[in-house]
Amino acid sequence: MRKLYAGSAMCGLVVAMAPLSAAAAQAAGAEEDSGAIAEIVVTARKRSESIQDVPASIQAVSQEQIQSLNVSSLSDLNGTTPNASIAPSGSTNAGAITIRGITSLVRNAGFEAGAAVYVDGVFQGRPTGNNQDLVDIERVEILRGPQGTLYGKNTTAGAFSLTTVSPGDSWQGAGFIRLGSRQEMQVAAYAAGPLIADTLGLKLSAYRRLQDGYQEDVVAGRKYGNTDVFGARGQLRFTPADWTIDLRGDYVNDNGSAAKQEPVTSTAVVPGRDTIASDLLQPNSVEGGGVSLTVERDLGFATLSSISAWRKLKTTQVTDDDYYAVPIPVLVGVSHDWTDKARQFSQELRLTSNSDGPFSYVAGVYYFNQFLDSSRPFSLAGIPNFFYDFAKIKTRSYAAFINADYEITDRLTLTAGLRYTIEKKRLDFEQKGYTFGPLDYPTIPRSIDRFSDRDLSPTVSLKYEFTPDITGYVTVSRGFKAGGWNPDITKRSSAAEIRFESEKVTNYEAGLRTQFFDRRLTVNLTGYHMDYDNLQISQFLPATSEFIITNAGKAVIDGAELEIITRPTSWLTIYGGGAYNDAHYTQFLSGTGGDFSGQQFTNAPKWSGYVAGDITLPVGPDLDLLIHGDYRYESKVFFDDSRTVNQGLPYARGGYGLLNMRVGLRTGDGIEVSLYAQNLTNKRVLFNRTNDLLGLGIVLDSYGAPRTFGVRVGARF
Repeated sequence: MRKLYAGSAMCGLVVAMAPLSAAAAQAAGAEEDSGAIAEIVVTARKRSESIQDVPASIQAVSQEQIQSLNVSSLSDLNGTTPNASIAPSGSTNAGAITIRGITSLVRNAGFEAGAAVYVDGVFQGRPTGNNQDLVDIERVEILRGPQGTLYGKNTTAGAFSLTTVSPGDSWQGAGFIRLGSRQEMQVAAYAAGPLIADTLGLKLSAYRRLQDGYQEDVVAGRKYGNTDVFGARGQLRFTPADWTIDLRGDYVNDNGSAAKQEPVTSTAVVPGRDTIASDLLQPNSVEGGGVSLTVERDLGFATLSSISAWRKLKTTQVTDDDYYAVPIPVLVGVSHDWTDKARQFSQELRLTSNSDGPFSYVAGVYYFNQFLDSSRPFSLAGIPNFFYDFAKIKTRSYAAFINADYEITDRLTLTAGLRYTIEKKRLDFEQKGYTFGPLDYPTIPRSIDRFSDRDLSPTVSLKYEFTPDITGYVTVSRGFKAGGWNPDITKRSSAAEIRFESEKVTNYEAGLRTQFFDRRLTVNLTGYHMDYDNLQISQFLPATSEFIITNAGKAVIDGAELEIITRPTSWLTIYGGGAYNDAHYTQFLSGTGGDFSGQQFTNAPKWSGYVAGDITLPVGPDLDLLIHGDYRYESKVFFDDSRTVNQGLPYARGGYGLLNMRVGLRTGDGIEVSLYAQNLTNKRVLFNRTNDLLGLGIVLDSYGAPRTFGVRVGARF
């Protein structure tokens, strides 16, 4: 009943609004298809411009592509942008972003990501909130490489920038119901339009996603790898005279739990993949939301913008750490029940020039305040808080920035930017230790530690327009990520000993942006060399059963990225790309005592690629046949810097590819019915292999989801 009620309510949102847009839709009529690839407008540099004019490695996913790909959340886009991915909610590294081989496994409150997610200009402070739903997303922009000048902290690897649909002069909306294997039910809808013409607009969106898990706990009687999430977004737009005022709010509640790590050695093994045996239920949850107020005032010579935002997030996780169906004698059943809470406030003031002259600029100031409260107790033999650590971290960040373009000639443009950042942090940490068997953690009395740093991040670019359709650029940019602490269960003896230093990166990049055959073919190529100093590395040490964070002395990333879009006929669009990425340490004496200099990063494939095709064929009056297919590939990756082999199992995964398909029909009034299959060949991908946390000698594997198939019914107006 709850599924039926949710589906009826949200689809009703679109149906109820549809009549309001009928007149506008009829007046618009049908524009003749020229066959050219539509211009992609992005706001990656805080102003609207063609993606072909941006001197940076950027890829955009439009609302139409999101629908064609049949994706629901940001992590579903994995593989569609070579050199960029995001871990799904509920997984052990939920929300972790990987760009150009840099993966930030943000396991605790003291470690921050090297890539960020922004929604309508608001920074999402904690990675567990990164996996945004796409129901009302107008565009996703993926920026690869340091974005320090305009985006600031935590963008040494890059950023995802999401823009939601805003209410305009006429009503628009979309909605769908998706029913599939493993009792899948997804329903989502949005509607946006004017309440008072030229003065007040409204946007509402909501979504609900459910799907049974594919991994069974044969003892606890629960399935993992399931989906259980709902959320909503809302926006009011007020447009008096030269003002634009947007009040936005959002909420999400995600109770889905990714598949658990499966023991593949020791007596904890359960026969058959996708089965585990635990004496404990292991739920996960993410609940959060926020509000933001964006105010823009047209001053004539420039636009003044203010973005004020407040957000909060709560993440919980329960895990059976001994991986046995019954308590084992040495440890008598160890589990953890973690809770992380985050609150943040951010304020940005920005001035953007409106001039069409040779000089244009964006300048502003930024403030960020975040408070993290982390509670990480372990239970032993059913006794809670047997040993634990508690941490509270407060961060204040202040920045001022400017980015300016100057047209030296009609074809040559110089871009220069600078960002100055001051970051201050405070740690309040306490650990209750425990010593027995393989466990030996000291007690650390409550202690306070402080950290502060300052950084200057410049950007310089030269862009040359060879022809109206061929542009080249060279860029040098810097990125910065502040240091912090590793407030995890540790064998160090004080808060000062878990500190690590700031990391910095210099990026040297050259690109060519081209369009041919009356803009029916787009080919974009980027080459880059990135130098890292003090790269922050998270490692698990099996010998001491602890996670540590250290700074690699130096690291280098060399690579190239290719993007191709072609529309040879009016009914066929082909798009894709590929990347080569050589990410390796040049100087790294690790916390394990090993010298990893010259070694490839973990979770960093050297090769990745993507190809997709969309066919739209008329098959009757006001009826089109839709066919979509896409293939995503990644080459070999390593899971562990030590390249450890435990009981004959290498800590690596070979290359793999995933195939997705969709076939459907669409009517002239925007109703669509399609059949889909994700992971059509049922490829079971090994995403991680690691040792257990307690030093029991258990090797643990994590696999991706099996094939999913179903039907999708949607409407758009």
